[in-house]
Amino acid sequence: MVSDQAFPAWGGEGIATQNLCRELARRGHKLLVLTSRVPAPPREEGIEIIRFPGLFVPKKGYFAVQLYTRIQAILKERKIEVVQVNLPTFLGWQVFVACKNLNIPKIAGIHVQTGNVLPVGNTFFSLLERPLRVWFSFFYNNADLLISPSLLGKKILSRYCRRKIEVVSNGVNLDVFNYFSVPAFKIQEFRKKFSLTNHPFILYVGRLSREKNVEYLLKIASALKKEAPELKLLIVGQGELKQKLHKKIITMDLISSVILAGFLPLDELLCAYREALIFILPSFYELQCIACLEALAMGNPLLVAESEENAARELVLEGYNGYLFSLENVRDPVEKIKKILGNPELRKSMQEVSFSLAKKHDIRLSISKMEKIYSDLI
Repeated sequence: MVSDQAFPAWGGEGIATQNLCRELARRGHKLLVLTSRVPAPPREEGIEIIRFPGLFVPKKGYFAVQLYTRIQAILKERKIEVVQVNLPTFLGWQVFVACKNLNIPKIAGIHVQTGNVLPVGNTFFSLLERPLRVWFSFFYNNADLLISPSLLGKKILSRYCRRKIEVVSNGVNLDVFNYFSVPAFKIQEFRKKFSLTNHPFILYVGRLSREKNVEYLLKIASALKKEAPELKLLIVGQGELKQKLHKKIITMDLISSVILAGFLPLDELLCAYREALIFILPSFYELQCIACLEALAMGNPLLVAESEENAARELVLEGYNGYLFSLENVRDPVEKIKKILGNPELRKSMQEVSFSLAKKHDIRLSISKMEKIYSDLI
């Protein structure tokens, strides 16, 4: 498995790669992970990790720089049977070169869009979009098989090349993200810590970056403050926009309405999902959204932005487990939130549909599909 940004994870791709590796290891597969050298790297039982030196790019993470010659020797020595590369980086390209020389089957997973790489709304960087697409086309055409977590990802990949594309959900661990296993005392501690004891709240989980469009949530919170003053917005995550969001919360007089929780440990994150009225995602770009899968598993109604490049829309059955909402008219998400807030029976029915949909994304199903794909290639 090849990913510049796994162990530790930097974003959704890293999390998806780690989850895949851990579940495969649990089933007895022998794994080798090629990734970037990072300060204080974590240990991972049952998985061999080789780290290469590289570059740190602010706001983007670590990227390894290693020529194919050493990679080729590593793959040959360990008798690797199949390789999966999850980022179209220099490391991934060099791994593909090594695989070609050794006649090892090559898989590429799509976990990045141009909007994740280039700053949103920046005219200068928009000039780089075409060269970036050319690079993506070159990279993905080097693979024998492509894996996408969503139908949108498959559509995007089909623009770059004519390789076979399999759709396999990133999946969610339903044993961990289990609505019924969160202890009541943990819920009480969580609500007390974030001053949520007597308040319903909307939840966002993810990076605080421009492509996630988190600032739009503040516009929604501002409108809701007047119409549903008891309702809070809990923003979970870290990122480049943290300070900017904090300043905006102050200038927009939202201190009493919006909570920037930062990174949460798993036990608190489960409480956040468990207690949220709604999970909301305002992103411009998503190739699936692991946080949305986790929210489904925890029974959250979903509100997902109507953006053409947002694959999380595929997780919403309009009116049954949530709604899509406009990024042009803030009244649209506000009215949909109020509709769920004011109708407990509607929320309950949406919760049941979310539970049902989550079962289709059980990570055990995804791992079984991946095992068959690997087996067929070998």
